[in-house]
Amino acid sequence: MDPERRERIVQAAADLFAAYGVINVGRHDIARRADVTMRSVNAVSAHRTDLLREVLERLPTSPVAEAIRAQADSPSDEESGATAMSALLSAAHEALGNPSAAWDPLELQALAAAPYDDALRALVGYRVERRWDAVREVLRQLEISGDRKDVDAAVLHVLAVGIGVAVLAPVLPGAHDTRAWTALTARIMESLSAHEPLAGQGSGLGPAGRTWRARLQLPSGPDSIAHLTRVLSMLDVSLVTMTVAPVGADETMSLIDLILRSSDQMSRAMVVDSLRTVGEDVVVGRGQEGDVDDVAARVLELSTRLLGQPEFAPQAAAELLLADSWQVVDASVGEDSSPFAARLQWTVDRHVIVRRANAPFTAGEYARATALLELMDAVTVAHGAASFGWLDTLADGTELVTRLARPEDTAEVENLHRRCSPDSLYQRYFTPKNTWREENLRRISGGHRGITLVVTRGEAEIVAIGNAFPLTPDEGDSEHFTRGEVALLVDDEWHGQGIGRLLLSHLIESAPQLGFTHLVAFVLEDNVAMQSLLDAEVWETRPAPDLGANARAYAASVEALSETREPSSSE
Repeated sequence: MDPERRERIVQAAADLFAAYGVINVGRHDIARRADVTMRSVNAVSAHRTDLLREVLERLPTSPVAEAIRAQADSPSDEESGATAMSALLSAAHEALGNPSAAWDPLELQALAAAPYDDALRALVGYRVERRWDAVREVLRQLEISGDRKDVDAAVLHVLAVGIGVAVLAPVLPGAHDTRAWTALTARIMESLSAHEPLAGQGSGLGPAGRTWRARLQLPSGPDSIAHLTRVLSMLDVSLVTMTVAPVGADETMSLIDLILRSSDQMSRAMVVDSLRTVGEDVVVGRGQEGDVDDVAARVLELSTRLLGQPEFAPQAAAELLLADSWQVVDASVGEDSSPFAARLQWTVDRHVIVRRANAPFTAGEYARATALLELMDAVTVAHGAASFGWLDTLADGTELVTRLARPEDTAEVENLHRRCSPDSLYQRYFTPKNTWREENLRRISGGHRGITLVVTRGEAEIVAIGNAFPLTPDEGDSEHFTRGEVALLVDDEWHGQGIGRLLLSHLIESAPQLGFTHLVAFVLEDNVAMQSLLDAEVWETRPAPDLGANARAYAASVEALSETREPSSSE
């Protein structure tokens, strides 16, 4: 037969088999697709399985099978390419995300028909045997212990799961999480290896490798650290530095910060998926070249850059917290702090919002943000500008400092609320406050639109807190951003010493920088102490039924308040 005609027939059969299945395609269909006579089709094959066999002989090996074969053929020394674990993880990731990349639909049909045709069974067996040998060699590179049966069982597992995914994927409802699937594969492969990998096999510290910064949470204890380092070694990833810190007050969990070095074949997704096999809330980002040499040097370089470029602070905060994005916003707009968004008071009128999609911000990371803010405050002073805040002296000679709240103030703000009586808390919030969730405390401590000021005695003790929130009943109406709500809370033991009046004065002084033209205070009728701070000649009052029958709203223009405000002692 003319070779060109024969090729048309085989290609037509391949196209129809792939589109409709071998069982649903007749030789008449193939003849019509190839534009030949039935006699020509019969001359090529007497049965559909003959055509399927010829199609399979010409079918190239799948991309996943080729990748496994390449890993199997690579030498087990420092010059090797992708490591055995990364090759298997990549194959697993590809098999679930794109099943046809692992097993072509025509291969699956041939597997199903092979038991009923000796010639087809021989061809399919040859193709499977090549895969079997390649997978066995890659698993051997993982240093799997035991006799031949253990290795063959692992090979059978890898091949059978791959075939099962390819068969099921087209008919399963919904999408599937490839990252979770890859993480599970890594856990299974890691558990198969009873011996530590041979030292010096990989290229983790080679000049062409990649640097990663990673953070995750692990159960506290040496076993978790040992498991983490074992998984990294299985991936041929070198651990450059590691720091461990508790996750807030929860001593059962630890926050782990890592600088890693891997081969060029290791992708970010593979690092993330692997770390998820041992921990949670995993975040991985590309590291800096200097990270490999010395993490302390990297921090010092960052500090030096901030000294010369204070405007770099928002990006520095994002890098410090491994955030996905950062944004500088006016103090009265944007979102409040939440588990996946940290709002930081940068200056009086500008805030920085950093966001991260895959892991909530922890108390330890807020402490790092605090350290950065303190550094920026020092930079501000070094550049000749005054540090923002007030130094006030009470009648008895006690010195108090009023300043912008920082993330690290959350714990002390919580202590302030615990010391306050239920009546004081009710006067401030119009509702009983029995428990405080950490994220709410962070929001009250400065992670909200507007401004938060704290009054401190000494280095740490917070004796009062004041907030000015923008009133935004309709986010689309910009006029509402000109009004701010002020609220105060003073430690019960410090009532009657003038702290509330000082704090209100500082909030009024800050209001123009926030863009507020008017201030509003919501006060209960029996809150005599707060009412005494609101001069009736300046503050207009009206009922506020939405907040309760006994609630009243006091409103005044910032301009009028500024004219009557008593100067603070710092002036």
